Amino acid sequence: MDYAEFYYSQVVGLYPFDTDDCRIQTDKVMQHLVDAGISESDILRFIEESPPKDCLTPDDLPEWLWEESLLKKNTFYYHNTLHLRPPAPTFNPHSREVKASKFYLEMKIKYTMDDLIRYFYHTLRISTDLADKKKDEGSFNYLLNKYSKLDFCEPIDFVLALIDYNKPDNNPMSPVQGILDIAQSQAEVYDALKRKAAEASLHKANQILWR
Repeated sequence: MDYAEFYYSQVVGLYPFDTDDCRIQTDKVMQHLVDAGISESDILRFIEESPPKDCLTPDDLPEWLWEESLLKKNTFYYHNTLHLRPPAPTFNPHSREVKASKFYLEMKIKYTMDDLIRYFYHTLRISTDLADKKKDEGSFNYLLNKYSKLDFCEPIDFVLALIDYNKPDNNPMSPVQGILDIAQSQAEVYDALKRKAAEASLHKANQILWR
């Protein structure tokens, strides 16, 4: 479905401009939602609840899109699993042309507790047969609350960095048997992530870049 066309036909009434600039801007917002995995029903709800404007921007995205997500609106995250980036460049062997999209760095919208639990078991190569959803949720909520006072990153960034630090390839002697075990590496992760955040702030590399 052409969501931008749906917005202009159903909410605005018509597209009132001679150029496609506003349509392109609105379409970028819609493509962000599609790439972020937002369901068609929620995209249509967003469109129907939006005011008639020349064009829609990321500021128009409603807070309810982040419900039940561990992420927040207009917040930069460092971990690449929380990023949306353009597809890799493609090469046409016949024309010998390289086609590349303009760079952007957007944040995902939906990243749930289930996503975090799956990431833990997959990354640390622990069988999901050992999962206990209720206990796992409690453990992660404890860690997220514990690291919520950090002033250089979001708690979900710190927890994901803890998981990565304890990858078998990175830390073959890791004693991780359960979720709370990853906190044993908090001192090392604290130093590394704080340096990363400081460097990113210095080079203004901790900003959302919209498509």
